[in-house]
Amino acid sequence: MNTSDSNLFNSEFFRQIFETSRDGIAVTNLDGSFLETNPAFQTLTGYSLEDLKKDSFWSLFPLNWDSSQRKVFHENLLSIGYSQEFEKEYIRKDGKNISISIRIYLIRDESKNPTAFWGTIRDISERKHNEEVHKQLYEEIKEGWEALRRIFVLNPFPMFISEIDTGKLLEVNRKFAEQIEHEPDELIGKTMTELGVWFSDQVKEAIFGVIRRDGFVDSIEMPFRTTTGNEFWGLFSAQPIEYMGKTALLSITVPMTDRIKEEREKQRLLDEVREKEEILSQIFRLNPSAITLSKLNGILLEVNDRFLEYTGKSKEDVLFRSAIDLGIYDNLKDREKIIELLQKDGVVSNLEIGMKTADGNIRPILFSARFVESFGEKKILAIGHDITEIREYAQELENLANELVRSKDLFQKLFQLTPSALVVTDWENRTITDVNERFLEMAKMNREDVIGKTTPEIHIWDKVPNFRMEVYELLSQKKEVKNLESAYLASDGTVVPILYSARIIELDGRKQVISLATDITEKKDQKKKEKNSTKNFVLAKIFLK
Repeated sequence: MNTSDSNLFNSEFFRQIFETSRDGIAVTNLDGSFLETNPAFQTLTGYSLEDLKKDSFWSLFPLNWDSSQRKVFHENLLSIGYSQEFEKEYIRKDGKNISISIRIYLIRDESKNPTAFWGTIRDISERKHNEEVHKQLYEEIKEGWEALRRIFVLNPFPMFISEIDTGKLLEVNRKFAEQIEHEPDELIGKTMTELGVWFSDQVKEAIFGVIRRDGFVDSIEMPFRTTTGNEFWGLFSAQPIEYMGKTALLSITVPMTDRIKEEREKQRLLDEVREKEEILSQIFRLNPSAITLSKLNGILLEVNDRFLEYTGKSKEDVLFRSAIDLGIYDNLKDREKIIELLQKDGVVSNLEIGMKTADGNIRPILFSARFVESFGEKKILAIGHDITEIREYAQELENLANELVRSKDLFQKLFQLTPSALVVTDWENRTITDVNERFLEMAKMNREDVIGKTTPEIHIWDKVPNFRMEVYELLSQKKEVKNLESAYLASDGTVVPILYSARIIELDGRKQVISLATDITEKKDQKKKEKNSTKNFVLAKIFLK
């Protein structure tokens, strides 16, 4: 259906969609005053039509739009006939704040003159919440990686990383092996229980009880045993972290004896911790996102393999050079924006930038960075994730939307929105080319069971064998049929009474039949109840005479 087809806009078919759509739909005059809203619009906003008529549809615009922006938007809408989808925070009548997306279309009369607007609004609060949860999870993973690196590099005390579920040791430092009197190479894959390090089962359960309750333990004084049976005491701390793509437990024990000896050995222990930096370096290098560590002036001190893959350069070519020297930024204003955010907030989160790759293409990158302290010097730790696939998926959706606009077919735009069953059939070969989800629900079939088939092949009209032929005869004469009562036969044998309408349209240069079937089971049941009530009333009246 064309957006300029005001007659079709006022058709019974559109009214059915208007009244039953889950999205809010509103019709306004050209100055934005509400003329009509559907039940979903009123439910979403909390306002009745009378309340809305006191306001304007333009109140749904973002508050940060000034008059010039609204004027440009209005002129573009009148020019091309539709708007891009935009979002805003909306306060319902009950005071609840929700996120909504809005899209507006222009209605023209038969002379192509603008007459009104119609628009849709959709509650996207849940989607926004999910995006925020994803963002928080991303930050937690990044923070966990930084914590792991600092602990392994700088902490002089015994420490180990273990699986949370099984307790198996994934990594230990030499001091830990010395503390429990065991060879370090023989510890990986074993559990603390197998080694006999826990003083007792009660001590172990007490520790994990605190972790389950609080998410961590901090400096708990408790006894342990070495693998040879000697008892020792320490301050035990543990914290869940992200390690090699899984959640693991990082544990540190500060021995409470021989403190003077420990101070003398502090430097040796630090050197031993640094030996384990190769493990963390592997985590750094194999990360699926590009990671860099640089000075405040942008000079690169460390990069991972993914960064080298993006740039197509060797490590020797990039270290001690800046990203600007390497020509990585597609737009130098991105670099200026990053520095501005770091100086202001100390962190950059999920900034989309363009990165030049070795093959000369521009790769879209989701960029985050923050200041870190390393050996007494402030540095910049940055991570960039390639979002090419996400962008390509978004582009596919945009191309689909543009194709829908170019086709100027309102049926296609609202195809999946209607609560009735919709079927598109090729006029010449009678095969089904498209259906909506409601049809599949009513017919109890999968999409692959119906596409490319004829209705006799899927047995949908088996309960009314002559109905299909009658419809095609009527369509040949009138191009359209309306409100015919019939019945679907679902794949499980259920008979679904329907109200059936259809018309011939042209899609991609071919004649197609688009049909709409509304389930009238409840309506039929109600009529049956009313008929029985009337019959009982008549019998009672006769009896009383």
